[in-house]
Amino acid sequence: MKKKWRHRPTWVEIDLDAIRENIIKIKELCGEQTEIMGIVKADGYGHGSIQVSKILIEEGVRYLAVSSLDEGIVLRKAGIEYPILILGYTPEEQLGDTIEWNIIQTVYNLDTARILDKQGEKHNKKVKVHIKIDTGMGRLGFRGKEQIINAILEISKMENIEIEGLYTHYSVSDKKDKKYTREQLNKFLDISRILEDKNIHIPLKHTANSAAVIDMGNTYFDLIRPGIIIYGLYPSDEVIKVNLSLKPAMAFKTRIAHIKSVGKNSSISYGRKYITSEEKLIATLPVGYADGYSRMLSGRAKVLIHGKKAPIIGSICMDQCMVDISEIPDAKIGDEVVLFGPDLPAEELAEKIGTINYEIICMVNKRVPRVYIQNNKIKLIKNALLDQC
Repeated sequence: MKKKWRHRPTWVEIDLDAIRENIIKIKELCGEQTEIMGIVKADGYGHGSIQVSKILIEEGVRYLAVSSLDEGIVLRKAGIEYPILILGYTPEEQLGDTIEWNIIQTVYNLDTARILDKQGEKHNKKVKVHIKIDTGMGRLGFRGKEQIINAILEISKMENIEIEGLYTHYSVSDKKDKKYTREQLNKFLDISRILEDKNIHIPLKHTANSAAVIDMGNTYFDLIRPGIIIYGLYPSDEVIKVNLSLKPAMAFKTRIAHIKSVGKNSSISYGRKYITSEEKLIATLPVGYADGYSRMLSGRAKVLIHGKKAPIIGSICMDQCMVDISEIPDAKIGDEVVLFGPDLPAEELAEKIGTINYEIICMVNKRVPRVYIQNNKIKLIKNALLDQC
């Protein structure tokens, strides 16, 4: 008897073995002398930060990074005790919480450093920080050689602050032309040398994002910060893919909910934007833009049914969409449909709507259950809707 499925018929499969395989290959590429800081922000790029972190730790990763304090707290509550770095902004009133949760804050302005220094005194604790410098991204970070050096000198004198790390972020390391990235790297090296000359020794220096990990071994320093490559996707088509073979870990799937035959001149979905030119066999799928299957894919994307591609027709609705299965007449209600995955790359969807694979995988809504696969078996199912009941 078939085991009862207690979740909605739209789900994401996460291949934990693929994540493990990817991180092993990343370690082989960068060498044992280089530590890894696994980027698990945005709930592990939609894959689930807790489950991904556990795999990374099993494979020897000793540092994790998130975007915000609450993302770090999620990992702490899950029992993960390894160092966690917040890459982004933490409001002043929450900086004390970073100390209580033993989460490291990125410092990119003096006000944050001063507040953490006071909080360290209050908690009777030396507060570790990583300092970010802006070498050309134009986002977060101390900027300008003189300002950077002066700021770090001041922070180094704060009694309750320990500068554990210094880092920057590359803006175009995923491009074939590495000229600008080399300029950023040289700025970072220059700052590092000046600090050493002033007897400021920072133990962890890191600059390498996913693209730099693949293409630029001279950016590794003490640790690297792989992100999207952990999840089996490349940061762009311009990186040297032969340097690192990856396996996509996420597959977005649904099932056929309804099949109908419609005649010529039949309208499909909102706005009557699609009118049949002949008799068609139409399948309705229980997935829509509220699930992260963008409305912009209407009339552009294709899905996989029985290994064959079928086009989305009409406007994608909030919870449903329609596909033309006229070329797949043996399809039936309940059949599995692949929206994207290893056999239908996220990059194809991204290209259709002018975005990147990062956004495609991160768009998948929390209401879509995550089914974790290990050794070709279901290990765990996380259903955000049912789990909160």
